[in-house]
Amino acid sequence: MRHEKILESRIFREWSLFRPVDAKFLKDDLRSLADLSQRYRSNARLDISVEEYPEYIFFELRDLSDKKKDSLPDIFSGVGGFVYISGALYDLMQQFELGKTRFKEVPFYEYDQTTLRTGRWYFMHIREDRRTHVQEESTGLEPRGTTGKKWRILSGSEHQIAVDPKNAADLDLWHDSSIRASTFFSDRLREAISSSGLKTQHMGFRACKVVTS
Repeated sequence: MRHEKILESRIFREWSLFRPVDAKFLKDDLRSLADLSQRYRSNARLDISVEEYPEYIFFELRDLSDKKKDSLPDIFSGVGGFVYISGALYDLMQQFELGKTRFKEVPFYEYDQTTLRTGRWYFMHIREDRRTHVQEESTGLEPRGTTGKKWRILSGSEHQIAVDPKNAADLDLWHDSSIRASTFFSDRLREAISSSGLKTQHMGFRACKVVTS
């Protein structure tokens, strides 16, 4: 069934979602980490293999207060822009159509990388890339490069992204690589998240203009 309402989310460009949480990767030299972060946050995120996922996560600050550590939201971005979700949010999302998107449960340690914290946390890797953006009906976007096929949201703009839901089919979560750092949610998934009582208030949902071809 074609979606009648679709929302974009700022989870890959919202600074209020950032928390001082770092990750241990198999390849942890600066060049490899910078490359992985760039691919994860850009149009190349489909190329990331399971072997490149983090082995575990940990607080990067020694003196972070217990209050801040114990009040993490159910979705946040850590060092490098990598996005993590709580076990509760993971369980909720499993009830929806996520396609090729993958999650990996990651142990969460204190600063010492030895003391294991309680609770479940997951690395989130959105792997569905669907061409749903309709630039002719969108506002507040500017071109990236010279091809006329890549776009980004103007900083501070009251933008609205127009989408044709046909290519998303029944998916509830996807990104569109024609728009930098884009993430799209079906209204049914957004509604489930918003009404769940979980701490997800900084996901930055904004209604898209739905058009049909």
